[in-house]
Amino acid sequence: MEFSETKCEIFQADAHTNLLSHMWIPDNEIKAIIINIHGGLAHAGDCVTPALFFKEHGIATFALDLRWHGTFPEYNKNEKNFFHINSYDDYATDIHKYYKMIRKEYPDTPVFIMGHSNGSLISLKYALSLGKNEDIKGFILSSPWLKNKVEISPVLLFLSRFIATVFPRFAITPDSLNDKLTHDREITKRHYEDEKKGLRGTKVSAKLGVESLKCQNWVIGNIQNWKKYSLFSVIAGKDYLADPVVSREVLGSIPEELHKTCFYKDNFHENYNEVNRDEIFNNILNWMNERI
Repeated sequence: MEFSETKCEIFQADAHTNLLSHMWIPDNEIKAIIINIHGGLAHAGDCVTPALFFKEHGIATFALDLRWHGTFPEYNKNEKNFFHINSYDDYATDIHKYYKMIRKEYPDTPVFIMGHSNGSLISLKYALSLGKNEDIKGFILSSPWLKNKVEISPVLLFLSRFIATVFPRFAITPDSLNDKLTHDREITKRHYEDEKKGLRGTKVSAKLGVESLKCQNWVIGNIQNWKKYSLFSVIAGKDYLADPVVSREVLGSIPEELHKTCFYKDNFHENYNEVNRDEIFNNILNWMNERI
């Protein structure tokens, strides 16, 4: 346990897949639970910043190292750490089983789902599919990855689809964005250290490129079906990864009574790790308290 967790346990996602579950549990009564879904190339330990804040306010955080992320190679033989997924349905299924496990242990405790970047995309996918009829109090999103900030040329997209078909695990190393994720230099330093430890990924698979675009298009095409859950979103103005204009436009189509957005024009991508995070967390806390 490197990230001030209360404890860690193995969560068996399916017969062949083990994922490490990180938990930050308040010392006293738990008034709510957050299921935190980390971003691409990251790991559940990155949830430590919001987790410790909310722990001080009686709110527990549960977070998985997603497939092919973080400690995944330690608990799954012959696997490696890189940004890869066979289908976003796998992500949704893992989160659904994880939610059901937590709900069984805490049947009467309000549950929220918090995502960042690719974790926000997964959250939206889950809310609009397997999770659409669950007893979830609300969703909290940071920098939802609904469209790449950098346009992909049609030729490169065609090639990635072809490669993903014949060699889905073919991986490339994209330019590092570590210096453009947060203005907090200490957290940037931690990101680089996590890369050296093998916790933070540096490669992206061809299959991920195809599946992420498919999921983005699916979420955008189905967002009009968002009728049930309250949603709080935090959008970063200086986001070099997820297009903030598209995020605001897509989420803005959700009924006003269900959706609250906070836009921070000077933030980099990682709102939960930004220097103004206490303001963000307090806004989220107030929103959560209205729903607990």
